[in-house]
Amino acid sequence: MRTYVGIDLGTTNTKIIVVDENGIEKIIKIKTPKRVANAVEYFDLDKLDHSIEKIISQLNEEYDIAGLSCTSFGESVVPVANGRKLHDPIVWYDTCTKTTQQKYEKIVDKLAPYEISGSRDIYYFSLYKILYMYENSIVRPNEVEHWLPVCSYVLYRLTKNAVWDMTQACRSHMVDVHNRRWNKNLIDHFEISQDQLGKLDYTGSFVGYYGKIPVFLAGHDHLTGTFGLVSLYGSDLIYDSMGTASLITAISHEKDGNLHMKEPFMKNGGLVGIGFKDGQYYLASGVRYHGKLIELVLRTFGMTVSSKRFRLINEKIKSMPQRVNFYIYSNGDNVVGENCQGINFLEIPADCTPEEILQTVYQYLSYTSRVTIENLNRYVGDLPIIVGGALINNDVFMKYKASMLCKDLYYLNTTELTALGAAVSAIKGSHNEQAFEALKAKTAFQKIVPDYELCKQMNELYIKMSQGYNRLLR
Repeated sequence: MRTYVGIDLGTTNTKIIVVDENGIEKIIKIKTPKRVANAVEYFDLDKLDHSIEKIISQLNEEYDIAGLSCTSFGESVVPVANGRKLHDPIVWYDTCTKTTQQKYEKIVDKLAPYEISGSRDIYYFSLYKILYMYENSIVRPNEVEHWLPVCSYVLYRLTKNAVWDMTQACRSHMVDVHNRRWNKNLIDHFEISQDQLGKLDYTGSFVGYYGKIPVFLAGHDHLTGTFGLVSLYGSDLIYDSMGTASLITAISHEKDGNLHMKEPFMKNGGLVGIGFKDGQYYLASGVRYHGKLIELVLRTFGMTVSSKRFRLINEKIKSMPQRVNFYIYSNGDNVVGENCQGINFLEIPADCTPEEILQTVYQYLSYTSRVTIENLNRYVGDLPIIVGGALINNDVFMKYKASMLCKDLYYLNTTELTALGAAVSAIKGSHNEQAFEALKAKTAFQKIVPDYELCKQMNELYIKMSQGYNRLLR
């Protein structure tokens, strides 16, 4: 039976999923390797390459692989030449590029305003990683044949072809989202050639062969999960992708130029990016520290998600009243946008308990979800909300989120929606309608129902939190 392989290179873990007409056959999970050099964090591609090649080789012996695709986090870029990397890529969230961004901020704002880039200028975009690596002599411009996002690098290693997925290009700050090509004025200014960046194409496009295996394009992890859902169930949905970071996304077609915006569609953020075909866009906003924030709090108290103490704390939170214990905001959220540094706990009482701290994290993440979804509703209407990611297994947090939104939340019978989206990219690219329909029949939605008494409390909490943030941020 023909199978399809989807690879999801995540910030914390890499997942490889095998799909056939019976549904999901296998999921393999490995740690995404990283290393630190001169106080900068890098993804360790030698270890990653070795692990992926070994797993693909094993799967190729076990299955008849009819297609393969790979998705990854955005922003991190790999300099390559002659089929190999020249250096490991900087981890997407590393702050080493802040001074580089500040140095070029004015010229970038002029050459890549929101109406071209679809996003505000942020230090972690691929552009600044390229400039940082040049200016610190990590690589030399004349050495680099191509700069590639990590998922495209994996496909380059397999096929020797350099192609950027459109959704990854949106995370570079170097693309014109409306004309769907590299922003020539910007890259010319920084002496980065279009050939060095490579071809642009849509998710599901054919890239080349790895031996006899056809290889297809996938892009930014959150958007690849969206692609899988939209391909299976249509575009009338909102996808809340909850990983280390989160992104809430809706798909839209432009009407009367309404997506040619000169500023973000919400007060402290909002992305307009290239969708999965001509004329299609995505609208999105998220939180940079999502699962990472919960992980930070647990680590502070010496816990993990699998620890008994965490489960006991979660049980206590179920019966706790809803009140504002203190306030949280962080850079990259939709409360302050980029107007702060790191994660901030404000007005936190000295006697705040671990239960109250974790409860406040759940409230904050639920609050930011509601802010984004209410703004998306203005453009796409009131649509079903699909959630994805490992946090689905945290029933307390998910009940908080459903009750804050006072809406049913739907999820598929797998937490690996991003890897599944990559597999769907391969199935769609290979035009195997039989496999596609079979997979659709094998996937089923489950529902998280809000607690309607909790909805009332959460609505009051939402109003109090909004008032509190307005007071703090005046």
